[in-house]
Amino acid sequence: MERLKQDIKTGQFNRLYVLCGEEDYFRTYYKKSLKNAIMPEDDGINFTEFSGKGVRENEIMDIARTIPFLGERRLVIVNDSGLLNPASKKKKSSDDESEEESEKETVKKKDDYGLADFFAEIPETTVLIFNEEKVNRTSKIFKAAAKYGYVASFNPIPEKEDGIRRVQGYVAGKLKRENVNMTNGAFKLFIDRTGTDLRTVFTELEKLISYVYGKGVITEEDVAKLLPDRIENKIFVMTEAMTNRDQRSALKVYYDLLRIKDEKPVMILAAIYKQYHQLYVIKKLSVEGMSGADILKAADVRSDSDYIYKKLLRIAGQYTYAELEHAMKMCLDYDKQFRSGKIKDVIAVELVIVAMSSREKLNL
Repeated sequence: MERLKQDIKTGQFNRLYVLCGEEDYFRTYYKKSLKNAIMPEDDGINFTEFSGKGVRENEIMDIARTIPFLGERRLVIVNDSGLLNPASKKKKSSDDESEEESEKETVKKKDDYGLADFFAEIPETTVLIFNEEKVNRTSKIFKAAAKYGYVASFNPIPEKEDGIRRVQGYVAGKLKRENVNMTNGAFKLFIDRTGTDLRTVFTELEKLISYVYGKGVITEEDVAKLLPDRIENKIFVMTEAMTNRDQRSALKVYYDLLRIKDEKPVMILAAIYKQYHQLYVIKKLSVEGMSGADILKAADVRSDSDYIYKKLLRIAGQYTYAELEHAMKMCLDYDKQFRSGKIKDVIAVELVIVAMSSREKLNL
């Protein structure tokens, strides 16, 4: 990111940039920052933006070759085209390979020239930006982009101590610019409910800043009032209710998720499966002498807190291995039935909740 900041500050731009990775907040931020620095005014003539997988390489190259009209530069932005993430080619037989080599020797197709070749020849008056979530780093086209351009990778911030500190720094910077403070308790609850996804973090932070306008400080009560629990927290509450055989509460959490969070039932079903798998791993590894933090890591729990470990261990202890295995199998079975059209997705989750809230009827 430092290279991007420097280029924007100095106005000395590369001909090619690749912004890639699953963390889309900063990808979008730097795409807009580059655009504003390269095209300070809304220049509809010298600016072209492509989006989606329908864009063709020739279209991009034709526009990028065009000399800017009454301007210093031409800017071309390509969003999520998939062009830098080509699928791996299927392995060919020796006969196919020899036949293909023979054809190549006799005639060179015009289509052989593509973006991978063009990257070395981008005009000095053009800046080409690829904004792609996924790239294939072993592909010819990506290697060419890395050779002739600048690649900036934006990866999700892990929800661990270091990652949380990074997010806290971003939040502190935003609050300072807005002349707003946040209590320690408020931040702890804030990060618990937003996680480390920056788009969620800044969206919810803007909401809180607007809410406390004139007061100047964000409290824990403000966060609790405005920010809903994340799906992981809701699923945890739902599983705890099922563990306590509280069917009514478990179903209420489910319906709240559908209504408030607009979550899809299939995603909730996957989250329930993950929760029971975590409980199974925790129950199994806890008797092998492994530390709580290592068990949480092995179970893919986004925390190394001893409090969280003890709470999950207590819940896992209320199930038998057979019950946990049955819960996971049931999730997979209903997912399969939903995808084959045999049952509605909403009902599939309801059946899992009802069954696990009434475990005495499972006959395991």
